[in-house]
Amino acid sequence: MRVFDLHCDTIDRLGMADDELYLAATGAPAPGPARSEGDAWSSGRARTSRRRGSLARNRAAVSFDRMVDADGATGEPGAAVPWCQCYGIWIPDMRHSHAAFDFYRRARNWFADQMIEHADKVEQVRDARDVDAILARGKVAAMLTVENALTIGHSVRAIDELVEDGVKMVTLTWNGRNPIGSGNDRPTDGLTTFGREAIRALEDARIVVDVSHLNALGFYDVLDVARRPFVASHSNARSVCDVPRNLTDDQFRMVRDAGGLVGLNYCRAFVGTGVSGGVSGTGAGTAGGAPDPTFDDLAAHIERFLDLGGERVVALGGDFDGAQTPSWLAGCQDLPALYARVSARFGEGLARRMFYENARDFFARNETL
Repeated sequence: MRVFDLHCDTIDRLGMADDELYLAATGAPAPGPARSEGDAWSSGRARTSRRRGSLARNRAAVSFDRMVDADGATGEPGAAVPWCQCYGIWIPDMRHSHAAFDFYRRARNWFADQMIEHADKVEQVRDARDVDAILARGKVAAMLTVENALTIGHSVRAIDELVEDGVKMVTLTWNGRNPIGSGNDRPTDGLTTFGREAIRALEDARIVVDVSHLNALGFYDVLDVARRPFVASHSNARSVCDVPRNLTDDQFRMVRDAGGLVGLNYCRAFVGTGVSGGVSGTGAGTAGGAPDPTFDDLAAHIERFLDLGGERVVALGGDFDGAQTPSWLAGCQDLPALYARVSARFGEGLARRMFYENARDFFARNETL
């Protein structure tokens, strides 16, 4: 078993937990003295820098020390799982792009410090063709990405700094509007003129364009502009769960035909299908007021993508640390059991491609196109 996951929000949850803009955007409580370890992580938010942890060891969903097959679901009990993780820097929707870029820099600096502090355990991926070699050295392969191109602002010159930082993928929008285009909360606006220019500049820099969160008009504009394959890093099948954040069948086919990639999202709100009683919405099988999907519900999205010819397209885009996920899929420690269930339902070959090979091959190709 190997893992290549296209999206998590662990940098923000850990590194930006005390940042004023992050606190304002998430509604999290301001930092204060913690009475106990449990209190320090109440409501899933870190309350002090001292207790929030590092990428190597924390109580968030993604942590190096839990990237193991603890119960031997796929092999030797306790064996380390070779893991490539896309660490997204989520940029909250805000009014001023210069503030967004400053936010990005603070998060980037925290990530860079983590790469140095834990160099014995992790290595940043600057060329995707090196992923296999990094994993062979027994390290986590960490790929830096950005969620919300507001950080680019109004000038493609900002992309030069992203290249220098080793950013490998940029999600064009979050839910609102930015100088590139509009997310799901603004369904009437497509890409801007600058957005079209920015996509070309990102492609020239070999930074992968990500259409997750982009609204429908923007998605179809990307089809007109893009010269390289693009991805939807964390989006499910809308024909299975009808929410705007998921892809229609036609959109999935277009990503497929462009040579792109779609990452399966574990967010409860984007998984729920009604396949099981646990998503009936009646209160049974719920936690914290949100339905708790079963494996059958998640598998329905995989089945739909496969029906659409997505065997070489579907990947993982878990959205850990950025969304409420099923109780049985609470963090990276639960991936071996998921791998075993996917293997049993869809076959070992599909599990290998979905969990690792499709994403590895896609990003490696992007380095040479």
